[in-house]
Amino acid sequence: MEIKGLNIQNKAVLAPMAGFCDIVMRKAADNFDAGFTISEMVSARALYFGDKKSHELMETFDHKAPYGVQLFGFEPNDFVSATKHVLDHKPDFIDINMGCPAPKIVNNGSGSALMKTPEIAQQIAKTVVENANGLPVSVKMRKGWDENYLTAVELAKRCEAVGVSFITVHARTRQEMYQPGIDLDIIKQVKQAVNIPVIGNGDITCPEDAIRMMDYTGCDYVMVGREALSRPWIFRQIKEALEGRPVSADLTVNERMELLLWHVKQLCEVNGEYLGMKKSRGQAALYMKGLRGAAHLRYLTNSLSKYEDAENLVKEVLKENV
Repeated sequence: MEIKGLNIQNKAVLAPMAGFCDIVMRKAADNFDAGFTISEMVSARALYFGDKKSHELMETFDHKAPYGVQLFGFEPNDFVSATKHVLDHKPDFIDINMGCPAPKIVNNGSGSALMKTPEIAQQIAKTVVENANGLPVSVKMRKGWDENYLTAVELAKRCEAVGVSFITVHARTRQEMYQPGIDLDIIKQVKQAVNIPVIGNGDITCPEDAIRMMDYTGCDYVMVGREALSRPWIFRQIKEALEGRPVSADLTVNERMELLLWHVKQLCEVNGEYLGMKKSRGQAALYMKGLRGAAHLRYLTNSLSKYEDAENLVKEVLKENV
């Protein structure tokens, strides 16, 4: 099932992850054929008050695939002006966060706390749809808040009823956070309950996981989160697998280090060298996953301060792994 209004060329898409999916990470995913990318979550209330940093979070680039902006909040009225601010950045769609489990988000009723208040969640979705100037609107939710609030099916129906174009289901409750294991049945139940596209989310680490999720649940797309941070080429691999083509090998160590240096350079260009290098530390550590001497190499990423430090890190990696 296609998402009306979006030209999506890959059924594997990038999850919006606060603190990780900045403009550079989204560009990396886009370069490796992600079906679409989404901004880090942006506060509807902050936009209501004209917060400059919130506008910076929505800045994008000349992307190949559709790009969405994700909003979060708890007060439907905040989303009227917030949606209008989002439109200024010309995204291809708007996503509403009803799944974030972080305490600072749920403590004021936002994120996955909305799974406990489906009526408010529905009103938020309705408000965004009515003010989105015809752009597709999506909702990212969880299975529920806990075992007493398994509200994904109800909320999906409510969202469809007010004009939401597609839904993403992370197959865990808020209480489960990111614990191992997901409930594929909840994605299947949501898919069977609505007539709009459904994206499955949770524990996609390889093409086989994506195929298994789609075959079992009937979901239309899969959303890749944490695995994409260390292996953004996973989007290309999933696309190949779903199309029945030979799956590309993982990047070689040399190719991965070229990607690392590209990523660091981009972070410096966007943020300036001082802040860009600080931001590059976490990302560089992710690119060490699976390498020989990874623990020591991750330790070295903590001291990245200048671009030449990244070049020296790459030399250490190649000394250990080539």
